[in-house]
Amino acid sequence: MRTPEEIMQDLEHRVAVIQEQAGRAEQALAASETTLASDEGAVTVTVNAGGALTGLRFSNEAKHMSGTGLAALVLDTYRRAVEASGQKTAAIMSDLLGGDQEAMGLLQSFTAPKTED
Repeated sequence: MRTPEEIMQDLEHRVAVIQEQAGRAEQALAASETTLASDEGAVTVTVNAGGALTGLRFSNEAKHMSGTGLAALVLDTYRRAVEASGQKTAAIMSDLLGGDQEAMGLLQSFTAPKTED
């Protein structure tokens, strides 16, 4: 039978491991960016791990597009970048959450692309 001291040491070790894993995940998420260009290259967007837009560039091809067409292309490219970013975020977090299927399911519900009804 283990002593209370051994149980506490084991618990402290587990907490330290989890803290170290969480720190690595936090650093990876902070450094994670996804940059994606539209198919014809007129629009390039960059999003962070949370899907926030952090960069937007237009190539010369964008000059020849209508405002409505360009807006639609920006939104479509952004949506695809957010989807790719969500997949990267889920991969980073799966290392931390491991086999916790309930937690991964919750995370994926937030990182999955939203569909319009």
